[in-house]
Amino acid sequence: MSTFSARLFAPLAGFALLLGSACAHAGLGRPLLDAAQDGKPIGQVQRVAAQAASGAVAAGDASAVQAQTVQTPQGVTVTEYANAAGTVFAITWKGPFKPDLQQLLGSYFAPYVKAAKASPQQLNLSMVKGSDVVVHSAGRMRGFLGVAWVPSLVPAGFDPATLQP
Repeated sequence: MSTFSARLFAPLAGFALLLGSACAHAGLGRPLLDAAQDGKPIGQVQRVAAQAASGAVAAGDASAVQAQTVQTPQGVTVTEYANAAGTVFAITWKGPFKPDLQQLLGSYFAPYVKAAKASPQQLNLSMVKGSDVVVHSAGRMRGFLGVAWVPSLVPAGFDPATLQP
């Protein structure tokens, strides 16, 4: 490679690396602050009143649950729930298209795929329980919804069954 080519492509390669590192997205196990990178925020980050399995409003760690709702460019509404540390432990979605699960599940996508292969699936319904990820999704043309959570990140006293897409 000539010196001219090296001078031309070196800045371009650096710029490409910079763009690649800036494209980190939120998702399970990531900071809630990154949720806005998944779509256009709808409102502010909100505290969520969590309900325990008994139906009573939970106290303790579950009271520190925060949620951020965004709308993806495809029109899917995604809500990401974070624990007191700000780590996303659950995600819900609803919209005309299936969201990019690889983006939303983050590092939990590979375990999800592995568990999905081992789980019986129905045409319009999928309930996958992996080693540390649970994903329930349903849908058909122009109507998809789902919920995913990481049991080890769920705050004490928070019941993931209360999550609604």
